[in-house]
Amino acid sequence: MRKLTVALCTDERGGMIFNKRRVSRDRILIKNLMDGFDGKIYINEYSRLLFEDYGDRAVVCESALDEAPSGAVCFIEFPPVTPYLSDISRFVIYNWNRRYPFDACLDVSPKDVGFKLVSASEFVGSSHEKITKEIFEK
Repeated sequence: MRKLTVALCTDERGGMIFNKRRVSRDRILIKNLMDGFDGKIYINEYSRLLFEDYGDRAVVCESALDEAPSGAVCFIEFPPVTPYLSDISRFVIYNWNRRYPFDACLDVSPKDVGFKLVSASEFVGSSHEKITKEIFEK
């Protein structure tokens, strides 16, 4: 059974995409994510621009959640993640602490499906004064 870490960004209501744009474009947030993990991170083509400073550490896939090996970190900008719950052992959720009019939102609450909050911290991003990072584990 695979064990994946899924990293993603949301607004206060779980919104992931607003006005057909990502909520995840913050260079300090991406640095925080990359500094928090050794090795490669699996991303979709849409996310390539965010990780261009990290060279071959960012592995571009057609579907990161389908292609990543066990132990990998996947950065996801679009739901759904529910079909992959049996493969996910950790969520790293960056929350903007704002409400945007969203087009798509996270399709699962980690707490509601048995994940426990193990860490929460705040930092200042390049685009937001306060970003909350929460880590949930099974």
